[in-house]
Formats: sequence, structure tokens, C-alpha cells
Amino acid sequence: MTCPVCHFEHIPRESDSCPQCDSDLVCFKLLEALPDVPDSTPAPSGNADKQTVGREASGSHVGRTDKSKIPWFVFVLVGIILTLFCFWGYTDHRFGIMESKVQKIDTDMGQVKNIVNMNPNIIIKQIEAGTRQINHLEKRVEELVERTKENELKSLPGEPEIEMVSKTETISKPPGNQNSGGTPCFKIYRAKDEDSLWTIARDLYGSGTFYPILLENNPDLHIYSIGSKDSMRYLCDTTRAAQVYKTIIGHKQNRPFWKYRVRSGDTRKGIIKRYCLNQKDCLVEDKPLEPGMTMGVFLE
Repeated sequence: MTCPVCHFEHIPRESDSCPQCDSDLVCFKLLEALPDVPDSTPAPSGNADKQTVGREASGSHVGRTDKSKIPWFVFVLVGIILTLFCFWGYTDHRFGIMESKVQKIDTDMGQVKNIVNMNPNIIIKQIEAGTRQINHLEKRVEELVERTKENELKSLPGEPEIEMVSKTETISKPPGNQNSGGTPCFKIYRAKDEDSLWTIARDLYGSGTFYPILLENNPDLHIYSIGSKDSMRYLCDTTRAAQVYKTIIGHKQNRPFWKYRVRSGDTRKGIIKRYCLNQKDCLVEDKPLEPGMTMGVFLE
């Protein structure tokens, strides 16, 4: 017999397997032993043949379609595999970044250890050298400030003792206790748009509570509208400023007030507009105004 699988010929009938492909030949022997069964179904004719052929064709097509369908779990499995692959790649990338950061930290720690293990004398020398450089820079800055002051100082006509200075110069080198006796020394301060009387007094006298001294020497100021349009006189001597503050400040009802000296042309409404935020409770006493009299104005 001939092997139906590999077509190897001249195989003895008593052999149960093919000597070439080792296929089982018993089942093929049984199929050959079965008698032929005649086809009892009448042959279809005409449209029946066409319908049968159509059904067979459509059935074969459906079979092919069913066989070509991919099960849904295959897509799920592919999606899971892709997700795991992406997660693994992201994790590997993040771990790589962490590893580089750890290496950088180790390098920095090694440098710090080397610095700590250095000879203390070397570290002290480096600190001293840095300190000398800082001192040298401070001296240079002071020289530049002095030169700037010499170039910008100008005397006002009619008042030789008054000098024009800028805010930066005043803050960088506060006035000392000069002219403690005799004619008081005044300078002119040019205000900025971001200034307030509180900040100006703090910069000039060391505390914002001294702002009534500025009001005393500049009675035309509007306390809540200070800007670059304003220039004001201020005492150069901080000690004298503290003494003036004691004489112009009083207390009533546990509230401090400024002893304002009424000028010609003053009205209650004008005083309140210039110096008061709370117009209902601003003046200490409600009495007629006369030039030269003292009127108490509560400080906010």
C-alpha cells in the first residue's frame, strides 16, 4: 500500500505505520475496508442546483468568516502585554534618573568630606581671605558713597544750612548726633511714590512712630497722599528729633495726639482732610480755631 500522508510506496499490508513518516496506517486500512454506499439522494435540477450551490458557497464563506475571526481575549492579552511593556520602560527610565541623582549626591558628599578632612588651618586662612575681600569692598562702597554725596550736595538759596540729599544716601549713612546745640540742622528728603510717612520716619529716625516730627516741620503735607511730588525737611540730629517728639506728642484717653499749631487760614475741615483718616473722631477738642493756638490731632 501507499502512505496517504507522505506517499511512500510499497508498504506491506501488515505494517501498522509508515516506515518513512511513522504515520498510523490502521485507520486508513479500516476506511478502505468499508463498502461504498450509493448516493440515494436525487440529483437536484435547475434552480435547486443553483440554490444548493449558493448555500454551499455562502456556507463555505460563513465558515471562512467564522474561522477568520480572532477571539476577543487575544486583543485583551495583547493590550495587557503592551501596557506591561510601557510600564516597564517608564519604570526603567525613572530608575535611571534616580540612579544618576544618587551618583551626583554621592559625588557632592565626597567633595564635602574632602573639604571637612582638610587641614583646619587652610580653612581658616580661606575664611580670613574672604573676610579681607569683604572689608575691602565695604571701604570701596563707602568711598563711592562719599564721592556721590560730594557731587550731589547742593545748598538751597537763602538757607545755607539745608542740603539736598537722596534717600539712598540718607539710609546708607544715617545722620549722627551733630549740632546738638544751637541752630538745628535740616536736610531735604525727596519722596518716592512708594513712600509713606511711616517708612520715611523709620529710615531717617529708626522708627516709624516719629512721623509726627515730619508733620511738625512740614505742616502742608497731606499725610495719606505722599508721593514723588513731595519734598520735606527733616532734622539731621536724631537726638534732637527725639526731644522734639516728646514736646509735640500728648496723650488723652490712652491715645497719642499731635499738638498741631493752628495757622492763619486753617479750618477744621482742612485740618481733618490733611491729617485724619477717621473724620468723625480726629480732633481732641471741638473749639473755635485761632492762629497760634494748639489743636490736638489724634494719631492713627
